[in-house]
Amino acid sequence: MIFNNTTKRGASRKPVRKQRQPIVWQHFIKHTIAVVFVLASLTGAFYLVQDDTFPILHVTVEGEFNHVNRDEFVAAVSPYARGSFMSVDVASLRHAAESLPWVKQLQIRRVWPDSLHFIVEEHEALAQWGDAGLISRDGSLFFPPADSFPSGLAVLSGPEQNHLMVTQRYQQMQAMLSKQDLTIERLEMNERRAWSLSFTNGISVQLGHENSQKRFERFIRVFEHGLKDFQQHIQTMDMRYTNGLAVKWKPNKKPDFNGTV
Repeated sequence: MIFNNTTKRGASRKPVRKQRQPIVWQHFIKHTIAVVFVLASLTGAFYLVQDDTFPILHVTVEGEFNHVNRDEFVAAVSPYARGSFMSVDVASLRHAAESLPWVKQLQIRRVWPDSLHFIVEEHEALAQWGDAGLISRDGSLFFPPADSFPSGLAVLSGPEQNHLMVTQRYQQMQAMLSKQDLTIERLEMNERRAWSLSFTNGISVQLGHENSQKRFERFIRVFEHGLKDFQQHIQTMDMRYTNGLAVKWKPNKKPDFNGTV
C-alpha cells in the first residue's frame, strides 16, 4: 500500500481590526436640545408662577347684583384673587364665590397681563321650598337668608329628595291652570305621596295619592264648567272620590247651587 505524502499548505489569517462605530452626532444633538428645552420650560414656568411676576393688580366684576351682596362677594373672593397672572387659584376663587347662597355660577377670565374679570350669575328663584329654601328655574335647591326671599313665590313642600319631582309637577299644573286664571299658592306632596294644593283665591284642593293627575284634570273640567262662577264661595274641594267630588263652602257663603256640575 503506497501512501503519498502530500503537504497541505494552510491559509494564513490576518487579524481583523474592529472598526469604531461613529458617534451619531445628530442623535446626541437632538437629545441635548430636548433636555435644554425641558430645563428652560421648567425655569420659565417657575418664573411665571412667582407672585412678583405679573402680579394681579386689577379685578373687574360683571353681573346683576339683585340678591348677592357685593361686599360679601368681595370679602369671599379677595383672599384668592392674589398671586401672579399664571398662578392665581381659579378653582378656589370659583368655590368661594359659589358658596354664597345666591351665586349660581362664577366665570373667571384672565386679562393679560395683570387683570381678572369675574362674571357673576345669580340664581333665579322659581318657587319657595318649605320655610327655609328656594328652588331655582333650573331645579337647584338653595338656602339664602329668609329676608332675601322674593315676595309672591309659590310655596312647595315635600321630602327634600323629591324636590325636583314636586317642582316639575308645579310647573305642569300651573301651565294647565293658566286658562282658568288660577295661581298656585301652595303645593304639597306628603310622605305618602298624597298631593294637595291651594290657590291665591283661597280655594284648597285635595287630590290624594292614587290617580292624582286624573283627579287634577277632573278638577279643571269641573271648575271650568260649573264652579268657576262660585269660586269666591268655595273653601275646599275634595277630589278623592272615584266619580265625584265634595265641596266645602266658606262659612256663611253657601250659594244657590243645585249640586250639578
